[in-house]
Amino acid sequence: MWHYAPLFAIPAIVAAVATAPAAAAVPESGVNGLCPNAVALMHYIADTYPGVQSIGGVRPDRLPDHPSGHALDIMIGSNMGLGDTIAADVRGQSGRFGVKYVLWRVPQHFNHVHVTVL
Repeated sequence: MWHYAPLFAIPAIVAAVATAPAAAAVPESGVNGLCPNAVALMHYIADTYPGVQSIGGVRPDRLPDHPSGHALDIMIGSNMGLGDTIAADVRGQSGRFGVKYVLWRVPQHFNHVHVTVL
């Protein structure tokens, strides 16, 4: 036997869904000065992987990638499976985002996926 919501309840159901809290946004830092490919990748990651803790971009560094706005650090904490998935996804879409290289599971890159784009 099927059970349906009475017609008078539908507006209340729609209102409850419309006012449900949205998923928390992924915190982003160093956004000003990112190149277009980095911005596109940052939005894609934030929209696709809600488990990401934060995404960092422009910051001082001895290497040029972050200061020039061509690099992102995608922080995953201790969730190595998430890092594996993101690294594989980004590598698989390297043409879409102009990926130059990905650093993951190499020294100093176990809690975040580093991506440098063109």
